[in-house]
Amino acid sequence: MQEPTLSLILRSWSWQPLILAGLVTVAGGYAYAFYYFRQHGWLERMVQRGLVRRSQPWYFAAGLAVIFIALLSPIDVLADMLFLMHMVQHTLLMMVAPPLILLGLPAPLLRWLIVETRLKGVLNWLTYPLTAYALLNINLLVWHIPVFYEAALRHEIIHDLEHACFFYTALLFYWRVIDPSEGWFPLWHWPPAKWVYLLVAAPPSYVLGSTLWASSSVWYPFYTEVPRLWGLSALADQRYGGMLMWLHGWMYLMASMLVFFIWYQPELEQG
Repeated sequence: MQEPTLSLILRSWSWQPLILAGLVTVAGGYAYAFYYFRQHGWLERMVQRGLVRRSQPWYFAAGLAVIFIALLSPIDVLADMLFLMHMVQHTLLMMVAPPLILLGLPAPLLRWLIVETRLKGVLNWLTYPLTAYALLNINLLVWHIPVFYEAALRHEIIHDLEHACFFYTALLFYWRVIDPSEGWFPLWHWPPAKWVYLLVAAPPSYVLGSTLWASSSVWYPFYTEVPRLWGLSALADQRYGGMLMWLHGWMYLMASMLVFFIWYQPELEQG
């Protein structure tokens, strides 16, 4: 089989109707909420009181754009041929999109949704730090067990489930760091706790990434069966993907440093 050209790859968009419809529905609902607030004269008052920031729609739109790129762009096509690109896809879904979505959620809108759907108790449990940490990392490690990873590669429904699990467990994990409800769930508002929370999130990604990089055998036979791109062997591909997984852990450390400096700066000013 002839190797795909760069031009062909860039034209290979995966227009999955359910994902596209979901993104459009969420974007439409978000836009309608702001329209509703404005029509009732609430938006300006909420902005003045600091309950809504004018930058939030941009964060939310950026989060949806990242999901769109991860699941519908040529990245999704390449992920079926390169382990490295699959790791890029997972990084976008776990490390980039969730924080942007949470930063874009106005507290009044989120509180209204929680009340209407009666999810406060469930969310309070799911975003409890130990629960969210366990869900994130157990999910990450389990999906990389060869039998489950292979199933996701070979069956589209399982693949979609894998992506959903990565995104939603990351969303729950970052909830306590960003706290879009602005204190509705009264736990762990102390910045040093968030700093430690992010620090301890890094080791599982380090261990998994290092194991993939150091392995002398290919974990996932699927990648030995598909056409190899640009002369990259399946084992070399796996090692590059392991390096990216290692950097995944490094991104948690960068986030923890950001939280630390945000917390420490007011301390310096007061001193």
